[in-house]
Amino acid sequence: MIELLLVPLITTIVLAFFIRHKRITWTLFLAANGYVLYKLYSIYGMWNLSYKVDTAYNILGAELTLGVSNNPIGWYFAFFSALITLLISLFSIGFNKNSRSNVSVIWMLIIFSNLGIFFAQDWVTFFMMWELMGWTSFFAITNGKDKALDGAKYYLALSLFGAALMLIAISVLAQYTGTFQIFASAYGLLQIINSSTKLGIGILLLFLTTFLIKSAIFPFYMWPQKVYSEGPEDYITFMSSVMIKYGIYPMAIFIVPVVGSANLPMILNTGNVLQYTIGYLGAISAILGTILAIFQTDMKKLFAYSSVANMGYILLGFASMTIVGFEGSLFHVVNHMILKAAIFLTLAAVVFRTGESEMHKLGGLVYRMPLTFMTFLLGIIAAAGIPPLNGFGSKWMIIQALMSKRMVVFAIAMIFASTGAFMYLFRALASIFLGQLPDRYKDVKEVPPTMAIPMFIMMVIMLLAGVVPGVVMKPLTSALKAVGYNVEVASWTTLEGSLKNSVIDLKIVFYMFVAGVIISALMYFFGNKSEKVPQNDNYTAGEYPEEWGVDADRFNYSYAFYQPFKEMFEPLLESVSIDGFFASIGRNFEFLSSTIQGLFKRGEGAVLLFSIGVLLLILGGLII
Repeated sequence: MIELLLVPLITTIVLAFFIRHKRITWTLFLAANGYVLYKLYSIYGMWNLSYKVDTAYNILGAELTLGVSNNPIGWYFAFFSALITLLISLFSIGFNKNSRSNVSVIWMLIIFSNLGIFFAQDWVTFFMMWELMGWTSFFAITNGKDKALDGAKYYLALSLFGAALMLIAISVLAQYTGTFQIFASAYGLLQIINSSTKLGIGILLLFLTTFLIKSAIFPFYMWPQKVYSEGPEDYITFMSSVMIKYGIYPMAIFIVPVVGSANLPMILNTGNVLQYTIGYLGAISAILGTILAIFQTDMKKLFAYSSVANMGYILLGFASMTIVGFEGSLFHVVNHMILKAAIFLTLAAVVFRTGESEMHKLGGLVYRMPLTFMTFLLGIIAAAGIPPLNGFGSKWMIIQALMSKRMVVFAIAMIFASTGAFMYLFRALASIFLGQLPDRYKDVKEVPPTMAIPMFIMMVIMLLAGVVPGVVMKPLTSALKAVGYNVEVASWTTLEGSLKNSVIDLKIVFYMFVAGVIISALMYFFGNKSEKVPQNDNYTAGEYPEEWGVDADRFNYSYAFYQPFKEMFEPLLESVSIDGFFASIGRNFEFLSSTIQGLFKRGEGAVLLFSIGVLLLILGGLII
């Protein structure tokens, strides 16, 4: 078990020695990720594996024992994270060939912390790995780029705030339960809630806020668009597909079991107050992420908000507190990893070849980058939840669970968000790959094999998980059964919902899709032939923007694609701007820090600090 953590850690050290040799570092990076995936595959089902370090320390009345163990749900998250990471690392070999910077060392350290988070037995180990992940992410995001610094600082500030809340929660929980063990403390927290409701809910909300921040759930939905727009594209692919799930994992193993078992006031006889709190946060995130994605002109910001919406879907499944909703959420965790990695790899490929991420400055790349186009097309079909690709099954299960609990408002929110996804996904497709090809991109070519192969594999995985969901659901249901959930091990091609007789065979859905494709192909080949015209004819009706004195990029039809919708929602979004609220807090802290810095420059700060220290010493003595 311990070698699973040691290999990434040792690889990090080795990579540091070869940091100037990119071919060596990225090859080692790929090999280390391949080993991690192999090792995770080999320990599947060995749920008794563990490694711990007993200490003689007793903190806050709780014995401190550090350790990791192969818990089943942690394995589920870790295995599919490792699979996606391996494909991204292969892509990175070609992507970073001509890059001036090298993020492989920091990235490998993040993978070490990633495994530590998923396999931590106790809160102290979990917290240390969580903090390591937060700090290293800051350096990976900036990657030597000044433009990325603001987004990285924003992300780090939120991470530190969340970590502080979690540290307080861990300390209070350990004092009242007498343990730092995660699963034992979950039972202890449930006892606290049942005996002292306000204290228990307070502890739980501290944990929940930390996890909401990391998963970009409302009201902490802003950081992805700030980070994804400027960070290294291959690392951002990892961040958007894998790292954003770090907050979902502890919710699954700690928050959901506690909330589902807590004896709290019920709302409409369907769920308790904490369920509805989680549900409304998920619903707002799903709707807000969708609306904001519709208005973006930068493709990376668009899909950043798309991730916010998808994290909302996962919370809605948790809010149902049914086994089908829980399974659907965890199924969607992996589905989102796959489809979002596929989409961001294509975006990275477009940036690699064009150096551009503003959608209205692109267009017509379908004939220049056909494999990238096909990967993107399948990715957005999956993201929209259209069969036979993998995004459909998990969304179907979550909506089924919400309807079975009569949480109609939440189900409507998810259906609205899923429908709205068509709008921003079509905008991205039309803007980047269809329409007029700008003259400056006439010579653009498809990406090299090391970047093309991972995209092709992603297409296969999206289709495989959509038609044969058992490749994900069988390990998931086995893991849930191993930790005590009353579930049946999933079949290969069928999914079961919560409503009566709600069983769907995705194999049959696939056959229907294939039949539709064949019929459409026959109609195309034997129907009336379309007439090919120059792109300018269907792009600007045969006229050139320059003749009107208008810049060609700004004239592009995708520049204000959904302007009527923007005018409709913009006043509402401006009135509830959480981003403005956090910006005002940042300005106040900046003013405070400048004031304190000025005091120290004049020598008055040392006297002030000494006085505060003496006062704290006196107060501490009185309390003791």
